[in-house]
Amino acid sequence: MKRKIAMTMGLLVAGALAGWHRACPYEWQKPQLQTTELTAGQECYLYNVKAERFYTEGNAYGTQASVGEEGLKCKFVKNTGIANPLETVYKLTNFSIAKNSWRTTFVTTNGALFVDGESATECWWKVASPPTPLQGERGVYTFKLMMAAPNKTYNQENYPGAMMGLDTFEDEYRTALAAILMDSEEPGEGIYLTDWAVATPEAYEQYHTDIAIYKAAMQLKDLLDEAHAKGMDVGDEEAVYNNVESTLEELQAAIGSVTAKLLEEELTSASPENPLDVTDKFITNPRYENNDNAGWKGSVQPGIDANNNLQNAEFFNTNFNTYQDLINLPEGNYRLSLQGFYRAGLEGPALEAKQNGTEASVMNAELYVTTDSKTTTAKMQSIFNGAPTQKLGVDGEINMGSWWIPNNMSSAAAYFA
Repeated sequence: MKRKIAMTMGLLVAGALAGWHRACPYEWQKPQLQTTELTAGQECYLYNVKAERFYTEGNAYGTQASVGEEGLKCKFVKNTGIANPLETVYKLTNFSIAKNSWRTTFVTTNGALFVDGESATECWWKVASPPTPLQGERGVYTFKLMMAAPNKTYNQENYPGAMMGLDTFEDEYRTALAAILMDSEEPGEGIYLTDWAVATPEAYEQYHTDIAIYKAAMQLKDLLDEAHAKGMDVGDEEAVYNNVESTLEELQAAIGSVTAKLLEEELTSASPENPLDVTDKFITNPRYENNDNAGWKGSVQPGIDANNNLQNAEFFNTNFNTYQDLINLPEGNYRLSLQGFYRAGLEGPALEAKQNGTEASVMNAELYVTTDSKTTTAKMQSIFNGAPTQKLGVDGEINMGSWWIPNNMSSAAAYFA
């Protein structure tokens, strides 16, 4: 099954006022993850220090080793049968959400990494050096993960210096990890992000709590800028921003209050015939315009082609749920729309279902909204709906029966446009 989603919604123009917050007694600081030393056998979360994101699954098939805001729970399992007692070698295991079980990370063709190995052999790593704190006020215990024997193919003999990390060459938004990154081949300084750290589950949860508070404070700050530009009285909400002890609930309440003030005049004229577009007031990253998955939660991360600045996202051949929790929406009736499509299987089965009239029964992807206890759903439209009978002339489109359709993310972007 192939699923592609791209968000395109209206834009509300926000004003800005630089200066009001300069006199504030407190400037919010982005939280830092509290890391610890790597200990074999203990549950932890693996963190890429330079990317500031966690080891997780996503991209191809939903199980490609990736980095994201949410991480997978991991364990480093020591190889006790290795011949050289001076070299500690680990198998990296993780609890795959997509597979709902503990699996093993393994290296495959051209150094690609997947997290769902069941009887993997190319799965062994060594720590490049004992964990040592970086310079700074708080210690960050960093290390590098290097492919190692007993891997028969992907080891240091065949690939000297090969490390696991993120290759940002020509794609600063890449999230898929690679295993064959070597300093001798790095095409510039800071291109290969290979510094890793681990955090306990408790530190991981605390970090996400702190980050949620920080992001709410930044959202409130932007709204206060807009309100000040319009000459509005938002003193009470500003006091919440200026208070370092403000809770997430207090910040969210202040966000709701400022938002209501900003929308008050426009809401009075809203009607079913003249709806008010509030996309940017309540949905984070609705268009994937930065070519990342910021703001979205879910079971697996989508594929995103930032290298070509496509501003769309794809779920390929995997079960998935992607969503956001929206708060502070004013009372009213809402319409949620999405630009996207679903292809019911690979090319052959999808065309057969379309031609024999059974496509409706295999349209599995749907758009949904849940408010309190009520859920409303709508099936994603078929890739054939509105498909042209003549090609557009873009790379990646294919002919299927009477229709031309996109067959990759690049052609999907062109078809959406």
